[in-house]
Order: sequence, then C-alpha cells, then structure tokens
Amino acid sequence: MEWRVEQMSADITRTPSLYLSFYAKSRSSASPNQAELDYITTAGTLSALQEAMDPMKILRWTFWILLASLWMVGCGPRPLLEDVIVAPDAISPNADGVADLTRIEFRLNANATVSIKLYDESDIAYTFRPPTRLGRSEAPHTVYFGGVVDAFSLPADPDLGYEIVKRMLPDGVYTWEIAAETDDGERAVVTGTLTITDADTELPGIRGFSVSPPRFSPNQDGIADRVRINLFLEKDVESLTVTLHSEEGVVDHIPEDERRTRPNAAGWHTYDYDGGIDAGSEPPADGLYTVHAEARDRMGQVVIATQPLEIYNAGLPRAYILYGEVEYSTTTMVLSETLCFTLTVENDSATYLRTTGPWPGTTYRSDENFNAHGWSEESGAFRVGMDFDTSLRNYPFRWGIGHPDIDLVEINGYWYLPPHARAVVTGCLQIVDMPARNPLYYWMGLIHEDVQIAAVNNRVNPNFVTVWDPDEPGLPPGE
Repeated sequence: MEWRVEQMSADITRTPSLYLSFYAKSRSSASPNQAELDYITTAGTLSALQEAMDPMKILRWTFWILLASLWMVGCGPRPLLEDVIVAPDAISPNADGVADLTRIEFRLNANATVSIKLYDESDIAYTFRPPTRLGRSEAPHTVYFGGVVDAFSLPADPDLGYEIVKRMLPDGVYTWEIAAETDDGERAVVTGTLTITDADTELPGIRGFSVSPPRFSPNQDGIADRVRINLFLEKDVESLTVTLHSEEGVVDHIPEDERRTRPNAAGWHTYDYDGGIDAGSEPPADGLYTVHAEARDRMGQVVIATQPLEIYNAGLPRAYILYGEVEYSTTTMVLSETLCFTLTVENDSATYLRTTGPWPGTTYRSDENFNAHGWSEESGAFRVGMDFDTSLRNYPFRWGIGHPDIDLVEINGYWYLPPHARAVVTGCLQIVDMPARNPLYYWMGLIHEDVQIAAVNNRVNPNFVTVWDPDEPGLPPGE
C-alpha cells in the first residue's frame, strides 16, 4: 500500500477536489483496498476536469477544505467533567496548619448537578457535597476539603446525648468520587484516592444540656420570667451558639452569661434568657419552641443539642394611671382625718399584669406601710402607691390595681389585670402624726415592683395638703 498512498498523495496535491472525495470515502470504507478502489475510480472521473480548472480556484478550494478539516477535528464534543484536580492527595486534618486541607478543582462544560463523595476500604460512602446544581463556567469550580463530611455513626459511639451534623473521617485511604449529571441524562464520574492521617476526630461534645423551666412566660410578672440554660463543652471550639427556634423557622440568639469559663472554651457555660424583655423588646409570641446549642470546632465538626421550650402569656407590660389624673378628697385636713384618692389604671399591653393586695378601699395609718397589712413587696407585681415629701421610703402605702373576681382574673393562684383592661382604684391614708414639713405634697404612682417606676407613672398629680393639729392654736374656722 505504500506506493499507492504516495501516488494518491501526489494526485491529491494536483487535484484538491479529488482529496475531498477520497477523504470522505476512506473514512467510511471498510478496508484500505476499498478506499484505494474509490480513489482510482474518482481519479479517472475527475482527470478530465482537472485540466479545465483554473489554478486560482484550485488554491482557494484547497484552503477552505483544509480549514474545514481542521475545524471538524478541533471542535468535537468536550467531556462534561474535565481538568479535575485533587491536591495534595494526603492530608493530616488536625488544625495544626500543616496539610490540613486538600484543594478540589474541576471544570464543567455544561450545567449539571454535581456531588462529591468518599468511600472507605469497606465501600461505605461519606458525603462531602450533596447533589448541587452548578453552572458551566470557563473558570474552574474550587472547594477545599478538610476531612469533614456529613454526619455518620461509628460502632463504638456511646449514647452521645447530642446530634452529630458534621464529622471528621477516621485515618485511612479513601476513594473520592466527583459525579456530574446534566438534565438530559449525560453523566460523568472521576475518581481518585486520598489518604488521611493524624485526623482530629474528637467531637466538640455538649453534655448536661438543660433548659429550666420548660414553660416560660416572659412578661416581667416575676413568675417564670426567665429561663436558665446550662451546658458542658468537652473541648475548645471555634464557636458555641445557643439559639431559640420557632415552628415557623424564626431564630433568636441567646447571649451567654459572663462567667469564669472563657467563650468557646471547654467547661461549663450558662445562659440567662428573658426573651429580650429586659432590654425593652417585645418577647417571642406564645407557642412551642426549640432551644439549640451548636458547637463547631476548628476543623468544621458540628454537633447540636436541643431541648423544647414553651412560651405563654408573653408580652412587654405597659400600664398607666389613666390620663395622669387623680381625684383627691381634700387639700386641707385636721390631724387624724383621712386623705382619700380615686384613679383609674389602664393595661395598655397585650399581656396580663400581675398584682397583689391590699385591695382597693384599704385605709392606711400614716405610721405604717404595706408590710403591716401582710402584703410585702413582690417582684413583678403592679401596685398603685402614695408617697409624700418627708417619706422615709418610696411609696410606703400601696394598693392592688383592681378587685379579685371583678377587675382581676386568677391564673395559677395569682391575680392579673387582663390585656387592655381598666380598673378603678381607691384608698385612704389617715394622718395620725404631724408631718415634719407642713404643708406638703402627696402624690400617686404606679409601681412595677423590683422592675421599675416608669417616669410617666412617677409623682403623678401631686396634691398640696395642709394638716392642722387640733391642739395647736390657729385651727381654721369651722374645724
């Protein structure tokens, strides 16, 4: 065949159209002899045309035919997945800064769904990247792998008490697999090996995770207003977060208390959660929630511990003495007479306001206070109070903001003014000792005990009162 090929090559040089015919037929011929026969036949047919052809036409045809041939060879279909690199092929993922990561790089020649998995020597699969839609790009896709994959369990695992989300692979030789698949079913898979040694497989364990109480009413009533969250962290981590998750997916961050244990360090960590109400924010709405504690170490291992939490009767309390108005019985009185008042309290919030006695209508002596009536100060309770210029303590005379079973409703043994309700409060003070200053001011206030006396509820409508001693000369006429 050598002399025949040489002869054909010479003829093709002289007759480019003959080359095109021979090229097309030889690619489809079953044997070299058939290709040779086609050449001879074609040569005989075109020999007469050769002399009639213009030399310039021959050159132009030769140029275009060669260009088309090169285009057909260079522009064939490219593989879906190419230029795959996983380097280095051995890592020691322990956060020491030496060979902790390997770079995974690949190029896609069409839009495709890509997954990355690893297989151990027992052919157990571990997912690094679940199927993810990626687009065709001239630049390669790059991701770094540090030995951490989606959660898996080991036969030696104890009852952990928390959920593993991401976990480090044990030391060993693994087969990595990068798979890509287009929407029309074209699929490409590239594999290789990766060796892992000296891996930090200790989990960032969370122990003793507790949320107390399990039912919580953030409304500053002093009853189950706060939640205490405790946990023990088994190793130093990159981050430790505690969050509140609603059934609708809303997430609230819970800050950590300042304790001896450094943030993110192994040891006990505590959290005090009030729903944000102490900062003046509306707390989360009533409902069922889940408290999440998540620990992430420096290599990316993640564990989560959870506890349920129910929120009820939540709300930021707001109450006022209506219009800031107080009706007093007098501005001039004789010693041992009573100074009485009438006012209205309005609950301007969507939550219940807890209150205690003594109840409206109670009369105090000026030489006693609310403790003498058996009603000590209670954190979170609202009460109306009376104060005066020379008092030794704030608002020594106090009354509940309504009558039980009339204005107030009972919840778990406590009395509450319902949301957006009003209650009339009355009371009297018998002046039995001459005040150190006379005349003097008496005023009213609305106290949220152990929480605050809002500026709008402090020193409301002062009443300037003169007290006369019947044993002293100068008693007003008619007295």
